[in-house]
Amino acid sequence: MAMQVFISDDNEQQRLWLTEIITAQLNQLQFDYELAPVWQPTDVLRMVRASNGPNIYFLDIVLKQATNGIELASAIRNYDPDGFIIYVSVRDDMLPETLSAMTTPTGFISKADMFDKAKFVPRVTRVLQVIKQRLVTLKQAPEPTLTLKSGALLLKLKLRDIVYCEKVHGLRTTRIVTDSQAYIVHKNLSTIKAQLPATHFFNDFQSYAINLDKIVTVNFNKGLVSMANGDRLSFSRGTIKKLRAYYQTQE
Repeated sequence: MAMQVFISDDNEQQRLWLTEIITAQLNQLQFDYELAPVWQPTDVLRMVRASNGPNIYFLDIVLKQATNGIELASAIRNYDPDGFIIYVSVRDDMLPETLSAMTTPTGFISKADMFDKAKFVPRVTRVLQVIKQRLVTLKQAPEPTLTLKSGALLLKLKLRDIVYCEKVHGLRTTRIVTDSQAYIVHKNLSTIKAQLPATHFFNDFQSYAINLDKIVTVNFNKGLVSMANGDRLSFSRGTIKKLRAYYQTQE
């Protein structure tokens, strides 16, 4: 199935021009794609939920809708964790916000030279070339998994499906929570953490390993971390400082 390409911009003139430029470059680089016929956030999310991904998303940050581009990107991440998000915006000053929102953008294209093909097309081409190369890598790489043998149980879970792992206090046991269910395994959490890459998991908590892609919100004052499956994890102020320090290094 071809990947979907979404262009979400509430300015019709700009959206049509972007569509012309982006599709021309997609064709030139021989992408196998379908242009999504929607741009409004609610419609985009409806289509994303029904697609397999990874898809490509060109999002304007300042959408005059109930949901802005950064919020839309955060919602997209719940359904398409490997998708390619490119912000296209006149608001260059909001670049730090796109990073702190944990949407993992592939690129940021300024609208400063909108309608100037000579300046704008190379920016689109560069980001699409990066995506093209990453798609090749994704196809070549096996799906990363967590493989554990616990007694008679052989557990093999896709890393992207794991929400968090929690140490069961007093026992050499860990609870692994995925998008759909939870597993109890007789393994030390430290043994499990060794298989969880720091690029996607925060392993610095003593009793938890948390999938960074599954974090929805963090309240550092209250020590609360809300996860994509609806669970809320509670930490002391001293402990949550470790997560704050991690995000500060990413800015």
